[in-house]
Amino acid sequence: MNNQIVWDNHYGRERARQQYPDENVVRVLKKYYAGAAQNGRALDLGTGSGRHLPVLADHFSSLFAADFSGASLGLLPTGASAKAQLALPEVPFADASFDFVLCWGVLHYLVAETVPDALSEILRVLKPGGRVFLTLRSDADTHLRRQLQTGDLASGHAQLYSKPDALQLFTGFTETHYGYIARQPLGEEGLVAHHMIFAQK
Repeated sequence: MNNQIVWDNHYGRERARQQYPDENVVRVLKKYYAGAAQNGRALDLGTGSGRHLPVLADHFSSLFAADFSGASLGLLPTGASAKAQLALPEVPFADASFDFVLCWGVLHYLVAETVPDALSEILRVLKPGGRVFLTLRSDADTHLRRQLQTGDLASGHAQLYSKPDALQLFTGFTETHYGYIARQPLGEEGLVAHHMIFAQK
């Protein structure tokens, strides 16, 4: 089964339709984009169920949502934002198109060799001084490993990263801030762990 089918099937399940934004995204937007960025342009790259679109719309006047899965884009409310289906590592927008790119829970699902190309594309579409906020799944994560074997992502692909390997991917950016998320879902034994990267062009 290829990744396209895996993700279309995933977004056909009710449990994949997340409604609330991640608190870390909310905090970064409030800290860096309150007020002054009202005329900016943002790209939600790998929008999934679109859970971050409402909070992004609070901070940017122009918003674009993109995802690999057509089923994902079908979940977005009509007229909520401009949207397009695309396959990373290509990001088919003009140079310096966006002030901010959110790529939450996406890049680790690419084949590892294509992740640097995807980041180069993100860097290209950012305006000078623009920022990207994203996650890469940590090699301490055991929850995703199980999902890829027997869960709703079975037959899909993911790459897990050590902290040094994750940070090494961002040498082309002028400034990088690092954070880490780890949680154990209630009633489960597996650990969900992500590296958070906030990087500026």
